[in-house]
Amino acid sequence: MTAPEKQDDLQSLKRLNVELVETVESQQKTIEQLREELKLYRRKLFGQSSERHVEDDSQLHLFDVGQSASEDDDDDPQPQTPPKRRRRKKKSEKLPAHLRRKVIEADVSPEERMCSCCGEEMPIIGTDVSERLDLIPAELFVWEIRRHKRACGKCKESIAQVPAGAEPGGLTTPVPGSDYGFGVYTQIITNKFADHLPLYRGEDIFARAGMMIPRNTQFGMLVNIAALVAPLIGLMKSRIVSGRVLGVDDTSVRMQDPSIPGKMRTARFWLYRGREDHPYNVFDFTENRGRDGPASFLEDFHGHATVDAYGVNDGVYLGKHDQIFAACCNCHARRKFVEAKPNDPVAAAHAMAMYRGLYDVEDLAKGASADERLELRQRESVPLMDELHDWLIEKSSDPRVLPKSSLGKAVRYALNQWDEMSVFLDDGAIPFDNNETESELRSLTIGRQNWLFVGSSRGGEVASAMYSLVSSAARHNVDVWAYVDDCLRRLAGGSADYEAMLPDVWRATHPESIRVYRDAEKESRRLTTQQRRVRRRESRVA
Repeated sequence: MTAPEKQDDLQSLKRLNVELVETVESQQKTIEQLREELKLYRRKLFGQSSERHVEDDSQLHLFDVGQSASEDDDDDPQPQTPPKRRRRKKKSEKLPAHLRRKVIEADVSPEERMCSCCGEEMPIIGTDVSERLDLIPAELFVWEIRRHKRACGKCKESIAQVPAGAEPGGLTTPVPGSDYGFGVYTQIITNKFADHLPLYRGEDIFARAGMMIPRNTQFGMLVNIAALVAPLIGLMKSRIVSGRVLGVDDTSVRMQDPSIPGKMRTARFWLYRGREDHPYNVFDFTENRGRDGPASFLEDFHGHATVDAYGVNDGVYLGKHDQIFAACCNCHARRKFVEAKPNDPVAAAHAMAMYRGLYDVEDLAKGASADERLELRQRESVPLMDELHDWLIEKSSDPRVLPKSSLGKAVRYALNQWDEMSVFLDDGAIPFDNNETESELRSLTIGRQNWLFVGSSRGGEVASAMYSLVSSAARHNVDVWAYVDDCLRRLAGGSADYEAMLPDVWRATHPESIRVYRDAEKESRRLTTQQRRVRRRESRVA
């Protein structure tokens, strides 16, 4: 072999070696990426769902040996916790007085009433009363309306009769000519949209009470009610879009399509949540995630919409420049670092620590006015956001952070949405995240696990109207059954006072229907979270 041929073979081997090295490096990156994805999926399937960060889970305390050593040296036995004493029922916990009582008289036999000493009947000197709560299945009853006809027996022409619907006591059904009364309609609505039961389970519930109402009949009833409550839902929508800040989120749902037998299409439910000035939830249904639905809903809206990254700038509904502006959810960005924690715990813990500081500021700002919140954010949050941004820039240029790694994706996600994520720094009315909207949307996602799909586009529109009514009522912790029933009676009676039927106004005029225990639970959760954050801040200072 000549020298030039040997030289060519050597160059070919070098090129082959370079290609092999590049192939191995590429495969190594792919393997690492797949490992991270596998860990993420395993964590989602088998790990805890809470995103609350516990500092000791990270590697930030590997060098805090002083405290652990002192703990190990402490050999003093821990004092035993005394057994809990059974708490006696307070007098205030007696069964409610408004519940109907069935009295059982328990007395001794006539022979035992006679005194063994004097032979006379012993009088009652006292009575021990005990109460026990019981339940009977729901009871259906029938309104038998007898409209008597009166006619003159002489002229045979004069006839008098009460018109249908004008009977004493008012209407008995929200839909003229219907065989079902207000209570049945209200029960169907609360069954599916408040208690998350599919219509076929409603069949069993009604059958248990004495009559089976087919699911297709129930759906037809819901269609009629959706038309009846449309003006009230329209008022809620107009109030929401008249504000300058609202929250938006969406979720997918399967929808039957006759054109593709045996298969489902993917449709969307959208939730538009008003802020404290317009505290209503309005749902909308679209057959896809295209621009048309949200653009139509927000046609008259001018302000900031709190969204996830999908809705930014050229997204579905935020393409209206100088009219609708995006305020990205910071919790979505934080969530990316939670997902990156198993693969890079130190970097992820550092990012979450900065977010923890931002949430501490928001915790202090709860209950404050928009101006007070803005002042606090300018003083406390701006330095934290600047520090976070500098750290993100540093990580984005770090060659050890692979772009396709979970940490690299988290960094890129935050930087891509940084301007929209920072909008809250300049307006105290804009929320830091979109968690409240996500929580309100959970009522639909819970129900979706039961009813699984919508049967048609019309079914989705009816469901969005019903969810708007029920979710807005539940948001104010009122008795959903009482609220829906009262609204149906007013609307069926021709009332146009939709203002009085708004859930916040209705709550103020119906204090007996307020679920006080829900208000107490909400306040208890708020205080628990606040106390936990206060203890953490104090321990950090110490």
